Amino acid sequence: MDSYGRYSNGGWDNFNSHDFIGSESVRKDFPVTQKKIYMNNGAIAPTPLSTIKSITDFLLNFSEGGPDSSYITEYTNSLMDELRTRITHLINCEPEEVIFTQSTTEGLNYVSNGIDWSKETNDSIIVRGGNQEHLANYLPWLQLSLRKGVMLHELEIDENGYFEIDEVETLIKKKVKTVTQNNNCLDGRRESFTLVTLSHALYNNGSIMPVAEVGRIAKENSALFCIDAAQTVGTLEVDVKKIGCDFMAFPAFKWICGPVGMGIFYCSKKAAELLVPQSIGGESALVSVNEKQKRKKVIVYKDVPQRFQTGFRNYAGVAGMESSVRYILRLGINNIRKKNLKVANVLRDELAKIPNIKIHGPEEESLRTSIVSFSTVSSSSGHSKVDSKVIVHRLEQDNIIFAERDIGSGKKVVRAAPHFFNTEEEAENVAGCIKYILK
Repeated sequence: MDSYGRYSNGGWDNFNSHDFIGSESVRKDFPVTQKKIYMNNGAIAPTPLSTIKSITDFLLNFSEGGPDSSYITEYTNSLMDELRTRITHLINCEPEEVIFTQSTTEGLNYVSNGIDWSKETNDSIIVRGGNQEHLANYLPWLQLSLRKGVMLHELEIDENGYFEIDEVETLIKKKVKTVTQNNNCLDGRRESFTLVTLSHALYNNGSIMPVAEVGRIAKENSALFCIDAAQTVGTLEVDVKKIGCDFMAFPAFKWICGPVGMGIFYCSKKAAELLVPQSIGGESALVSVNEKQKRKKVIVYKDVPQRFQTGFRNYAGVAGMESSVRYILRLGINNIRKKNLKVANVLRDELAKIPNIKIHGPEEESLRTSIVSFSTVSSSSGHSKVDSKVIVHRLEQDNIIFAERDIGSGKKVVRAAPHFFNTEEEAENVAGCIKYILK
């Protein structure tokens, strides 16, 4: 251990991530694998033993060192610096662009509530598929349109959740043209905001959205771009510079296998200037005096990221997330991606052999994550479809954890979300159980 009670990387010197990810050792890091087939990682993933130990080590050190001591202050600051550094390696950003949150939802609300939106300046938001989008990336924008009259454009989508790139470009360019024509009418007010917001991958069927292409269009037309990356960070290579987004939010507790109650909000340096913090305290701002205005008191915000982290105290969560990100990075995102797709492809192939099952999402593996979603259909021989909730319940009785999710228009699917600790044998066993349930 180092001087702060954390494990150093010394134990990884001869570590081969490619061999390790397919070994029984990685499964032993996740106790749930000894009892259940857990494939609900798109909701909440289990944490490895090393992360659990990092959290308990932190709490013990925090208590022994004296919570409000200079030693612990140095300790917690070091932890936060380390986590920010890990995140820069994970999504290719700068440390000061990393803001700690409790969830994806909180990060997205930083954007929806932080920008000075106005109906008078013809501000608008472009969102994918309306209520087909995850509610965390739909409700904030719907509320904004209802509360402030901001225009909300909902992109039309196909059965896999994809939209036409041309529609995005048309909407943005139409807005730019309108703003240019109306600039003389703004009476000194700021220019209009247009923001495009997308899920990087869909929570219900795993479709990966063309975010880099949208980012290019947004940048060329001076539009803001926001990403919900809850279903990609930790299972797919994510690079904010290649994507070209201004904002991104994701949690610790899905594909990163970190603790609940922790998340990350990425905010580019330039875009940070547009956001007004929605809470304030001693950690985020200072009181100053304006001598030119008869000693009038003024509030001076600290630099990013501190200005957005009022009263942040989840240091145990920081310790846990840092450990989990380190674990993920050591395995290698590309190795994780390959392993996850192997398991997902076996599951898809086995499910395809079962009569009266419809698999949702794109066939091409480069267009999807490891999420596998399916529903049952009525057969010509008179067998009625089986409710998704019934299938999920029956699977859990056999210690197999899947989830039910909405795929639009009230239609429900059964969703599997395997991660690197799952195996191809588990996928085959699961398919066998589903086949038995549908008899």
